[in-house]
Amino acid sequence: MADIVHSKVLETPPKSFEDLIIEVHEKGICGQCGGCVNFCSASEIMAIKMQDDGPPVYVNKDNCLHCGICYLICPQIHILDNELRYRFNWKPPIGNWTKVVSAQARSEQIQEEATDGGVVTGILLYLLENNLIDGALVCKKIGPFQRESFFAKTRQDLIEAAGSKFDFSASTEKLGKYSTFTPTISGLKSLLDLDRTNIAVVGVPCQIHSIRKMQQLKILPAHIIKYTLGLFCYENFSFYDPVRVRLENKLGFSFSDILKMNIKENILFKLRDGRTLAVPFASLKEGMRTACSACDDFSNVYSDISFGGLGSEQGHTSTLIRTRIGENVYEQAVKKGYIQEDASLNTSIKKSEMLAKIISFSKMKMKRAKKRFNSITKFRL
Repeated sequence: MADIVHSKVLETPPKSFEDLIIEVHEKGICGQCGGCVNFCSASEIMAIKMQDDGPPVYVNKDNCLHCGICYLICPQIHILDNELRYRFNWKPPIGNWTKVVSAQARSEQIQEEATDGGVVTGILLYLLENNLIDGALVCKKIGPFQRESFFAKTRQDLIEAAGSKFDFSASTEKLGKYSTFTPTISGLKSLLDLDRTNIAVVGVPCQIHSIRKMQQLKILPAHIIKYTLGLFCYENFSFYDPVRVRLENKLGFSFSDILKMNIKENILFKLRDGRTLAVPFASLKEGMRTACSACDDFSNVYSDISFGGLGSEQGHTSTLIRTRIGENVYEQAVKKGYIQEDASLNTSIKKSEMLAKIISFSKMKMKRAKKRFNSITKFRL
């Protein structure tokens, strides 16, 4: 009898894209990070593809190899979580970290262009100009609620990607759809074709989580990603014109008036008339991407360094250094003059306040994700 049971276990095929549809897509918790499509073993014969809006779909179900890679690397599937937590010395609620600091880029041009203090751009410039990377996968803002994936290969590329000077008339041509989320990692396989050997990736937690899973499984081209720079992320927004109009009426300004958007305790909008409005997250709840409510990672726990505006003064970036790779990169970027720290903003009290805010937001996001999964479980029962 034992031999029969063992035989049946061995014959059980790995879970595949069909299981992702049931366990993730149909529950409304697909973050559309692009990992499953980008690293599909059948990508050359087109088994699955991304949609303009919504979770990935089958192109040709018969082409699916049922290898299970797409299932394993999905951030909403937690099979590899124990391995990753051990590897990155994870502990709740904000993961492992060796240093917390408020900093800014030394370049005044980057300070002016960047959303916060420009530390991400400063570090990427250090990596690029010291031949440690061939380029960086980033997102370029093309509107207050619109972004696109971009592979930056030059200093000018990086500075342009950091900027938030929006051409609203151009962005309104995109079918009335607005989203702050960009599936940055969707371009990785094309970079392998270009023989890029070392790159950095800037991403939100679900994207970095997927990359770490790919590296854990040694899936190509995860090997070309040498540095992961993670962004704090409480939620992303995605909505069509009717929702935008309702929000504009409720908040009392037009999206076309927005020059720059920044996220701290609230969402800060810098307007053309010189005003800066602080809008609570709750006011934009109608536009929150559904999948964000199921994500429990605010501070990007698996990145080499994570960044955000929360906890720092305007013009500075809150920076959590997590790995030895991240520590070395940050120290060299400071040493070579790409980024700088203000001692008055990095006293023990200031750092404690910064950490307290990051921990608070992390706990809120974990609580929200738990509530969402409990509601899904209850619904299924």
